[in-house]
Amino acid sequence: MQEAKQTLYELIIGVVLCGILFLIGNIFVSNRIAYTLGLLLGCIIAGVMSVHMHHALEQAMLYDAENATKKMQKGTFLRLLLMVAALAAALLLPQWISLIGVALGVLSLKFSAYLQPLTHKVLQNFINKGR
Repeated sequence: MQEAKQTLYELIIGVVLCGILFLIGNIFVSNRIAYTLGLLLGCIIAGVMSVHMHHALEQAMLYDAENATKKMQKGTFLRLLLMVAALAAALLLPQWISLIGVALGVLSLKFSAYLQPLTHKVLQNFINKGR
């Protein structure tokens, strides 16, 4: 379980780093405040989704195969609903929340997952140099 928690922290660090990287997109948009708020909302949603995924996996391990599958499907639906709600907020309030910003923020979880082995390696090197 400690490894799963460490992976969660690495995912969240990756989401934050991707969010910072995506802030460069402010150069290309006309409404910088809406883009930044959308990106912030998307990154927060990505962080909540990763924590929820970790929690749902821990809970699913306590059940038999059939009930674990149902539990995971329920969790997947809730995360999808959360994403749709964030995107709907961007569609309803385009002057305050950029749809592109929200989409990039939510996708930062995907990028973070792909970069997690690299994040793990860099963090381990950083921790080992501190000793």
